[in-house]
Amino acid sequence: MMLLPLAVRNVLRNRRRSAITISSIAIGLAAMIFNWGFTAGMNREMVENTTRYFAGDAQVHLKGYHDDPILDLAMPDSAPILHAVRNEAGVAAASIRLETKALASRGDKSRGLMLVGVEPADEAQVTMLSDAIVAGQPLTTGAPGVLIGEMLAEALAVRPGQNIVFVGQGYDGSISSGKYPVRGIFRSKIDDLDGYVAVMPLPVVREFLSAPGGATAIALRLRERSRLEPVSAGLAERLGDRYEVVGWPRLLPMVAVSSRFHEVTTYVVLLVFFVVVVFAVANPVLMSVMERTREFGIMLAVGMSRTRVLRLVLYESILLGIVGLIVGNAVGWTVTAYFARAGIHLHGFEAGLRTMPGLSDVVYPVVSAERGVVLSVAVFVIAGLAALYPAAKAVQLRPIEAIRGLPAAMRVSSRNTGDSRLPVFVLLALRNLLRNPRRTALMAAGAAFGIVGFVFILGFFDGFFDQTIENSTRYLTGHIQVERKGFRKDYAPELAIDDAVSLLQAVRGTPGVIAAAPRTQVQALASTASKSEGIMLIGIDPVAEAKVTFISRTVVQGRALIPGADREVMIGRRLADKLGVRLGEKIVVMAQAANGELGTAAYGVGGIFSTESASFDGAFAFVTLPAAQSLLALGSRVSTINVRLEDRAHVSAAVALLRARIGGTDVTLIPWQELLPQLEDMVRLLRVVSSIILAVLLLVITTSVINTVFMAVTERTREFGVMLALGTSPAALRRMVVYESIALLLIASAVGYGAGIALVLYLGHAGMDLSSFFAGYSAIPGLTGIVYPRIFGATVVPPGIALLIAGVLVSLYPAAKAARLDPVQAIRHV
Repeated sequence: MMLLPLAVRNVLRNRRRSAITISSIAIGLAAMIFNWGFTAGMNREMVENTTRYFAGDAQVHLKGYHDDPILDLAMPDSAPILHAVRNEAGVAAASIRLETKALASRGDKSRGLMLVGVEPADEAQVTMLSDAIVAGQPLTTGAPGVLIGEMLAEALAVRPGQNIVFVGQGYDGSISSGKYPVRGIFRSKIDDLDGYVAVMPLPVVREFLSAPGGATAIALRLRERSRLEPVSAGLAERLGDRYEVVGWPRLLPMVAVSSRFHEVTTYVVLLVFFVVVVFAVANPVLMSVMERTREFGIMLAVGMSRTRVLRLVLYESILLGIVGLIVGNAVGWTVTAYFARAGIHLHGFEAGLRTMPGLSDVVYPVVSAERGVVLSVAVFVIAGLAALYPAAKAVQLRPIEAIRGLPAAMRVSSRNTGDSRLPVFVLLALRNLLRNPRRTALMAAGAAFGIVGFVFILGFFDGFFDQTIENSTRYLTGHIQVERKGFRKDYAPELAIDDAVSLLQAVRGTPGVIAAAPRTQVQALASTASKSEGIMLIGIDPVAEAKVTFISRTVVQGRALIPGADREVMIGRRLADKLGVRLGEKIVVMAQAANGELGTAAYGVGGIFSTESASFDGAFAFVTLPAAQSLLALGSRVSTINVRLEDRAHVSAAVALLRARIGGTDVTLIPWQELLPQLEDMVRLLRVVSSIILAVLLLVITTSVINTVFMAVTERTREFGVMLALGTSPAALRRMVVYESIALLLIASAVGYGAGIALVLYLGHAGMDLSSFFAGYSAIPGLTGIVYPRIFGATVVPPGIALLIAGVLVSLYPAAKAARLDPVQAIRHV
């Protein structure tokens, strides 16, 4: 057991080297603990909020209702089913519901939504929507009234006590309508709830639909959400084949996929951290072995067996790993636990947070002992494996040659190492790097591998952001939208542009504008004989629109709209599935017209498009501009003019130029950042998150570089002592060390950035198919299943320069330390 005290003594003998190695392990582990805890906190909050606000942990339907939510699949007698559900041991509470699609309107404002009837007392046991009321009162069973979200109230300009008119499709297929007072307004900070859900007492909704009884769903709250699968299996067995039990991952597929996407991103980052930690451990251990050749030679010469030398090196590595784990866990858990109590405030990104369902503006990381153990074991195993190679090198030494110094390490190459006109100590620095290529390669590889991972993650995020923005503007908005002030608040038809022809000509003649297209836009309700859905109806000029957006290229069935096809509609694949329509079949569209009346028209489905964005494909329908103008009683007026620029980066300058050209008209110019505020804030939010991740990764890489530089100096004490004894001045020695560090960092940067950029360019061409993770991620418009990483000099170059400068600055300390060595003591150094 004498080897263990000897290993401890060796670790303590060079405290600086040990501290740097420990810090590399600790910083990497602490960063991984915090990063994983932050992701877990976001996921937990999304699931908790979305299930507790309204969806519930699970729901019971008549079989087939989840995939085809029609009144024909309502449970005719829900009382015995509700009783059976409540008797299941794992169910804490249950509430029956009756759901349907309807068009809500007040005055000249309207919006399609989901109308839900509930038993208020039972619902309060399952969800906490009543706790989110910010104005008015909760629902009561005996009083007619409706509970709506804050966004819906703003869109309809309604307050508690005022009435809303609902139009929908009754139980027998007839048109149903009714006027109801607003009882209360809630704020959940979940767009789908706040903007598109209205809740009324169950008897009132039954009367509205002329439904005799029954329910479409029974919402459940479980005692333990983690036991969803066994509880669902027990309910399915209890209820029989006529009913289906749908858990929250199927009820909220976007939440499930969002959670998985966050986890996948975390795993990628963790993998990069592991690679960096591997080299952070392997570098000092291997360099320690190489620079302690004489020490190991003496040990072997005095009779220590090679096996004991191997064990000694492994013990030293294990000790460093254990201390690194202790420090890393202490730092990681302390930071994570602090933010788990205080929260990480993201108030500046509220709109972006709304794109992630259920995520509020304060995130509380999760402290998980299980994850900490997994990371600690993984880091410890990696540290042990990283030490095997240097330990094996130590036992292969020949005692006599080791005591004298390895010949390869002492041989002076006669080859020309550079331009003779360079300063002598620059040449000497280059020669020192070349005379021990193994050590140089090892030192450079540690930093280079970290840089490769850094460049890859940076390229992945940059490509993801750029692609999402470009697709969103190309699918929907263009780069600039010209509209009447206040139009986007409620898409009121009366806020149409009067002199559209002359305005369109002025816009098209502006420098930097590639194309401009007129549109109408309105909230509407699309219906078939048995189903209805709220939609955004867009009227377009097919020829002009094709130059601004590429929606016509996404048609997968039928054809895109053409001029004159005024009785056709082009809808998304998801909307077609929800309405249950195919090519050639008709849908009826209802919308509030500019004259205050309810406009109604029937269109045949002429084309079906698919953009890989579920929210877009399920909410938008396109008709020709004349057809929309007729439906909305607009005459020749249009709602907006959408503009595409030559360069999206110049949008601010283009807005100023267009404003000057248009002059004193009553229209306003809206850049894409305001047209898609959720997208802009989402990108800003994710940039902040990615910047935090990249900053921590850069810190770990910088620590590895510091380690490399320190090791390159401190393990060469005897060599520097000989140089000083031969007459080398301290200043010259200091310059040589700095030159070596610069050359080493340049080599590492060249290799790392070269390999990283090559990897990103390859993936940018081939694409990264992440369809399985993005499928259903519907709140992010423009997101597709294949991500193409991209390299932007503005984001890649500054970190590289910072890393180089940091390495050079770090080298000044060991260089100064080398210059202050006592030659006699340094030569005696073992």
